[in-house]
Amino acid sequence: MPDVSIVIKATDRYSDAIKTMASSSQHFTKDLDGMQKELDELNKTKSTLKVDTDKARRNLVAAEKQFAKTGKVADELQLQSKRLTFEQARRNLSLVTKEASNLEKQMAQTGQAFSKTQNQAGGGVGASTKTLMDNLKASGLINLAGSAVTDFFNSRLTSAIGVPQAELLTGVLGGVVSGASMGMVAGPAGAAIGAGIGALAGLVSGENKVFEAKDDAFKSYVQEAAEAQWSAQEQMLSSGSALAARRETDRISFATMFGSEKTAKDYLAGLVDMANNTPFLYDDLTSMSKTLATYGYGADSILPVLQTIGDTGAALGMATSDMTAVAQALGRMRSSNKTTLEYLNILNDRGVGAVGMLADSFGVDQGTMYKMISDGKVAGEEAVEIILTALTESFSGAMRRQSQTFSGLTSTVEGLTQELDNAMGEGYNAERTRGLADQRDFLNGSFGQSMQEAYQYMGQWQASLENLQERLERDALESVMTGGAMGSFGAEAREQLDRLHQEYEAALLAESQGDASAGAELGRIFAEAKILAMNEYNASEGAQLALEAEKSLIQSVRRDTFLNQDYWDAGYEKGLEFTKGLSAAFRETRPDFSYEMQDWQDEGGSWHYVSDQGRTESGAISGSGWFDDGGNWHPYAVGLDYVPYDNYPALLHQGERVLTAEQARSADGGRGGVTIHVGTLAVREEADVDRVAQALLERLELAGMRG
Repeated sequence: MPDVSIVIKATDRYSDAIKTMASSSQHFTKDLDGMQKELDELNKTKSTLKVDTDKARRNLVAAEKQFAKTGKVADELQLQSKRLTFEQARRNLSLVTKEASNLEKQMAQTGQAFSKTQNQAGGGVGASTKTLMDNLKASGLINLAGSAVTDFFNSRLTSAIGVPQAELLTGVLGGVVSGASMGMVAGPAGAAIGAGIGALAGLVSGENKVFEAKDDAFKSYVQEAAEAQWSAQEQMLSSGSALAARRETDRISFATMFGSEKTAKDYLAGLVDMANNTPFLYDDLTSMSKTLATYGYGADSILPVLQTIGDTGAALGMATSDMTAVAQALGRMRSSNKTTLEYLNILNDRGVGAVGMLADSFGVDQGTMYKMISDGKVAGEEAVEIILTALTESFSGAMRRQSQTFSGLTSTVEGLTQELDNAMGEGYNAERTRGLADQRDFLNGSFGQSMQEAYQYMGQWQASLENLQERLERDALESVMTGGAMGSFGAEAREQLDRLHQEYEAALLAESQGDASAGAELGRIFAEAKILAMNEYNASEGAQLALEAEKSLIQSVRRDTFLNQDYWDAGYEKGLEFTKGLSAAFRETRPDFSYEMQDWQDEGGSWHYVSDQGRTESGAISGSGWFDDGGNWHPYAVGLDYVPYDNYPALLHQGERVLTAEQARSADGGRGGVTIHVGTLAVREEADVDRVAQALLERLELAGMRG
């Protein structure tokens, strides 16, 4: 639509018709601008809520996994809390999304009403022919029918192929209908041209919606992937630190049992190797090792016994608790040097035929063996060696074979993963230990003593405020019930307390006479008395001092934070990265369209490319727009459709034009501009209105505004 400037010279005032047209235009424009601002705010809120919802969803999934793993009541309560947080975030996002959608529809309806008002105003003033009026009526009918048809197909297509592909097709359909409707004022030819332009506009709009949907999905994927890794690292560090701390404690325990720090360290290294090559975890082997060490086994003999017990447990399908029980039974027999049926039955109950093994070794039947055991003729140490030898001959290699099964490999991988966590935890704990030692020395020294005194004063101050608040409440309630001491209340509060005392006495009298409402009245009186006490506290010197201290802190933080942007914008900068999507990824992955900053020089504020006349590996590029991407300059040969974020850098050239966001929206919406300069206009009779409108229409036709 061309830019048209029409100058009308006259000698009096605007006609009422022109005023009405201008007022109507301004009214609708302000409405649309206001709704656009509100829509922008809703979209910003929606983005923030989406981030919150995604984070709540991840927290919920983590809580579900934790509860499924432990089954603890505390984890269940945490799961319920995370589920409630997620539901609230999801509901808020849904409400804001729905509100934004409703506002978009309202804007569309307002825009249609504006268009109809303009058409009606033009027809009323100057278009006196019957054909123009018929076309305007037909345009309205087509719009009405087109909207219904578009809604019909949109719902069916959405159900069939989903969003946003359905929006692409219905956008084209809606564009055809709207374009034909707007072009109808120029006859069938205009309707055909309008339909074609509308189809193109609908296609562009639909493609943009498809891109936005893909872009949102892309940004969500990037954010979820990054935050998942951060969360995993935090979990690894937390569990690894705890694991490394437990192993440090284990080293101290085994050093005490073995009498040597080096022996304990070497033994635990062998235990880690066994855990990494068997179906059993480090903690399981450590527990059994402590059991055997307690009953007198040394560092050089525990691992072979563990190997035998582990092979036996793998072959017989024992749980870790069963193998621990076997180790305890063997340890008791060895340490006491007594063989009893009590100990042997522990083995028999778990599938180990210990009595039979002893009978075979002594060359007797089991009946005789039972009698020998009852008579105490079998030494405990000898019996343990016989049983371990028999178990080794029967089940040797069972752990190795089980480690190749699915469950065995799963356990081995879990153990190796624990070693990764432990490695991270050891590194963290080693460095953190130095920091904790420094913190301990600080808190334990003269500074710590001074801080204790300061904290004591802080606690006394806080307690004095709470004491004052409680005392004022007691005084208020006592004054209401007795009419006596008013405490330290001011004159106005004393009057109110005296009034409440009288109302209290009246309520008691009413209650004694059976008035059912007296209880409610007493509740109201006590509540008002407590509020009076609260108000008196807030006005007290102590409360005002606390308020001033809080305000002073806020002001100090604000002033100091303002001095350096890095103090506060870390979260903003990271959040900004999450708002960048496919377009940013395209720029970052197209090195063939980049120029190094060393190939540019500044000449009086203008940047010029000085290397090979703008050629890259892909050929010559003659672009008028360039932007900086961390030291690389990229060209936009045909301009930039959308500025993706604030403070976006660009090089501009003479003759180019930069639009504001409002102007860009206006241009995208197909609303051109007609500037009408009107001087003083004299209206002598009613016919002058029609003559002015007719003159305007003729000028518009000459300027090509009517097709």
